[in-house]
Amino acid sequence: MLRYQNALAQVMIEEGGLFASPKLVVQGREGRYDLSAQTIDFKQADYLMRTKTHTVIGSAQNVHFDQKQQNSSFEQLTWTTCARQSPAWHLQAQQLTLDQQTQRGVARNITFNIKNIPVLYLPYFSFPTTEARQSGFLTPMLHSSEKRGLDLTLPYYWNIAPNQDATFSLRPMSKRGIMLEGEYRYLGARQSATLNGMWIDKDNKSLQSPRWSFKFDHRAQLNQQWRSELLLQDVSDSHFVEDYDYRPNVYNQWYLERYARLIGEGRYGTLIIQGQDYQRISPKVSASSTPYRRLPQVLYHYAKEHQPFHYALNAEAIRFEAPNKGSANRFDVQGEVGYRLNRSYGYFEPKLRLKATHYDLSNFNATHAKPQQTRLLPTLSLDGGLTLERPLQWGGAHFTQTIEPRLFYLYTPYRNQDDLPLFDTGLASRSWQWLFAPNRFIGGDRIGDANQLTTVLTTRLYKDEDGQEKFRLSLGQIQYFADRKVNLTASAAHTEGKSVIVGEGFYQIDRHWDIYALSFWDTAKGENQRDVIDLRYKLEDDRFISLGHHYYRNRYNQLSLSGVWRINPQWRVFARQDYSKTFDRSLNSLLGVEYNDCCWAWRLVGKHYRDTPQSAKANNAVYLEFVFKGLGNMGNRSAALLSQEIQGFKPLKEE
Repeated sequence: MLRYQNALAQVMIEEGGLFASPKLVVQGREGRYDLSAQTIDFKQADYLMRTKTHTVIGSAQNVHFDQKQQNSSFEQLTWTTCARQSPAWHLQAQQLTLDQQTQRGVARNITFNIKNIPVLYLPYFSFPTTEARQSGFLTPMLHSSEKRGLDLTLPYYWNIAPNQDATFSLRPMSKRGIMLEGEYRYLGARQSATLNGMWIDKDNKSLQSPRWSFKFDHRAQLNQQWRSELLLQDVSDSHFVEDYDYRPNVYNQWYLERYARLIGEGRYGTLIIQGQDYQRISPKVSASSTPYRRLPQVLYHYAKEHQPFHYALNAEAIRFEAPNKGSANRFDVQGEVGYRLNRSYGYFEPKLRLKATHYDLSNFNATHAKPQQTRLLPTLSLDGGLTLERPLQWGGAHFTQTIEPRLFYLYTPYRNQDDLPLFDTGLASRSWQWLFAPNRFIGGDRIGDANQLTTVLTTRLYKDEDGQEKFRLSLGQIQYFADRKVNLTASAAHTEGKSVIVGEGFYQIDRHWDIYALSFWDTAKGENQRDVIDLRYKLEDDRFISLGHHYYRNRYNQLSLSGVWRINPQWRVFARQDYSKTFDRSLNSLLGVEYNDCCWAWRLVGKHYRDTPQSAKANNAVYLEFVFKGLGNMGNRSAALLSQEIQGFKPLKEE
């Protein structure tokens, strides 16, 4: 029944009243609409509220809407974005106020329930009512590990300005103590910056006190040609990264990188001016092995093509510095000219390089080194290949088979370099491209003498129907015409006449199965030096399994099995197992399960691992994380862990 009271300008509804707007629908008993005050009240109401991303449903004992003030309030209410008759989760609150002018909601005496089980209580909670960023508490993060125990992170977000924000976190760890964390972010029209910090006054498991980390990352576009990059970071001690699961920017897994760069790019090439140094962050390496500081380093690169010729110029001026070793200057210029003749059946490319290097070692603490040294060496390479094709029918399908012979000749005259120091130089790691490298060393302190010919033969099968590669097999070997006398240190020359045979292969078994292999066979010793074999089955993006064997003689012999498998639309499982045949033990075991539906998701991941293959002690870590659709996520570390451990893993969209 509907009654209108003219004197009070009110409409009364005793039962079944309904209020509807584009973003809100409310139905309840004893509805009242005040025309003059423009207020609406309901008792024992059910409501539906639409946001940009979700639909909120619930019930309330009392509901009040003020259209003039653009706010609404609910008493004794429930709230959920889970559109089910029996929601997977919901909030219960004594009172909720939504203010559209301030775009904030305030709830009091809140209980968070999974099914009908209360799991969290908050006396007060403030949150934004729109997609705009708002200051307030974020969802806590919780996980457990043997090194830190129960690890809880309680973050608070501060929306400073449209282009600035900050997050402050309290991180109590049951085995270590209470850590404070902070992050500040800035985004401008031409620059951006991030400032991170972590501080623990007393660590219960460490004699070091206090312990901290610092990181400042700044990027600026000065104009169309010039930009700057600055990365400053530091930690209190070499155990900090592994103790707190801290992920800084690293030079490699042992050193923290710091640098300041000025980069200019234009029609006349690229110029980089930088200073760079490193901090040791792993106790597994000695302090004396820390890379030299570069203070400063100037790099220049210019390349131009004028078909069929191409030219390049690279120059470097660098000052190396290290404690107790003094400093040294190195100047390096390399010019390059090449000619590329392309035809439909192959190519031929001669290339000439000339590299000049000068060392100033006047302030370098090495008695064997001459104060001033200069090295000038040319390198000639001849690269050519053919592509021969023929049609082939195999298994009822039509293919195109190619035969691709390739020859690569390399010549660099010998120059004794034993008296030159080693600042940034080492042997290049072996891969398929190692067969065609113009120098067997990386870095600028050694230029390997060479008089050698690389011979490669490749055959491929392409499907005529779609052009996909069905099969590939390549074999290559280097023939040495002279002994290699240049080494990292003064030692005997390498006299073998041939390199290992390098083989690379790929075979697409069917649309789901494929296998890749890379092998290095020593013909002189009659044994395999190294191999990589990966067998992969992929049904869909989240249904795949990979089995690999990684072997390096006298270094490691490891089997790896990993995969992600979606059982049905709601359930996924994850796994990885690394097993060392050398030490006959498991190195790394990971197992996880995930549930995901329209209302919520949760992920449980357990990890059992050793810091090194030689470690007798194994560590354990457990991650339990939740994503409540429309409310937020509880934790994000398992997604980062799975992305690192399982190639091809993709996290939930809510993350």
